[in-house]
Amino acid sequence: MVTVILFFVIAFVAAIIASLTGFGSATILIPFAALVIGLKQAIVLVAFFHFFSNAFKLLRLRRSVDWRLLLLYGTPSILAAYVGAMLFNRLNIDVISITFAVFIIIFAVYSLVNPAWSLPARRSVLVFGGALSGLTAGLIGVGGAIRAMFLISTKIKKEVYIATSAAIAVVVDTTRLSVYLYHGSLEAGYYWYIVPLIAIAFLGTFVGVKLLTRLSGLLVKRLVLVLLLLVGIRILLDQYGFF
Repeated sequence: MVTVILFFVIAFVAAIIASLTGFGSATILIPFAALVIGLKQAIVLVAFFHFFSNAFKLLRLRRSVDWRLLLLYGTPSILAAYVGAMLFNRLNIDVISITFAVFIIIFAVYSLVNPAWSLPARRSVLVFGGALSGLTAGLIGVGGAIRAMFLISTKIKKEVYIATSAAIAVVVDTTRLSVYLYHGSLEAGYYWYIVPLIAIAFLGTFVGVKLLTRLSGLLVKRLVLVLLLLVGIRILLDQYGFF
């Protein structure tokens, strides 16, 4: 019982962090949830939490959504998330996780060392980023880190970044959750977690968005990059048995 309570506490903290950085709720929560219910069940269960957390963020910041980014980035994300979710039970997740971790570590370190560097907001770049984010979301449940890499590097305002990221996450999560549920990927014994996770997502998001209004755009970007670096290191350590 103590483990379950701690799981919900971590979920609350994760929702706050994700409201400040545009990602992180699933990335923070999945490793711990995996210790409680196993990795694949954790990915599916946390997808529900991730969906509602981003839905609440979108409701609070809906006026800041950049519709051009949403269409260019979100459309390939949806398609790739479907493909990733279909491959969920067929591929070796460990190999994908290691590749993903190395990629975001290199990106985070380079961006922190070169703060003036940014990705060009070209269609091809956004489409590629969306496809990569959707694929990793469907496969390992942490596509938000890739999404953060691409969106935070386009020099958009912090509220626009958070709102647009949330909008993309909602449509991607809708796609992959539909596939997970259709294939019965979440065991019946874990459905009771969903209702308290919805309440926690609402409370955490409410607190996080309040804090967002008090932080500068530069600080938010640095928080995103530091969290990306920590996420990459955490995934590598986990894959090599340090946790």
